[in-house]
Amino acid sequence: MRYPKKREMVIPAYSLVPVMMGLAIACAPSGPPRFWRDSKNRLVVAGPLLGPADSLETLAPQLCEALRELPGIAAGNRRGGQEYCGLIYQRPGDERFYASHPSPLGPPLDAAGGRKQCFVPDAVSDSDAPDSVPYADYHSHVSITRFSPEDLQARRQRFYFRVMFNPICEVYLYDFQARTVSQLMDGKLVPIKHVTDDLRGE
Repeated sequence: MRYPKKREMVIPAYSLVPVMMGLAIACAPSGPPRFWRDSKNRLVVAGPLLGPADSLETLAPQLCEALRELPGIAAGNRRGGQEYCGLIYQRPGDERFYASHPSPLGPPLDAAGGRKQCFVPDAVSDSDAPDSVPYADYHSHVSITRFSPEDLQARRQRFYFRVMFNPICEVYLYDFQARTVSQLMDGKLVPIKHVTDDLRGE
């Protein structure tokens, strides 16, 4: 499956988490920070966690497997469940894909119905490729679900592609421009849903 060149949608951040909370978690003694707030209060994630991969079809299931042991990632709708958000990006002059480390930062309260949320990062920091640009965002679901209505809303889109996976590593891709949700089946992304204006919030 071929993808158009990376493009970023400039959409204002709709909510923020306290800077000190992010720094306290990111600067834990387990190693260098993997996510933080910069001087402009942007959420930055470090990379790469994974890559390079020749396609999203290859990278996405590897990413799910890499994150499976994180705290709360498969906790269902219990209070202890935790979503993680990160970025998929390409290095300058490199058509392959890389995945950043995830961030658990999100709103302080659960969404309706016990659903979890996490903030989409604004930028990736890759010391080997400082000019890397995000291609898509990714996030985990704590329950065996598909994209939520909130995931498909236009106000939450930073990039033209969004990847999601759940505890059993079902992988979904949202193509914002084509208004299409695809599911990874037998190594291929297969369209399963058209996203209407109502779902997009437009």
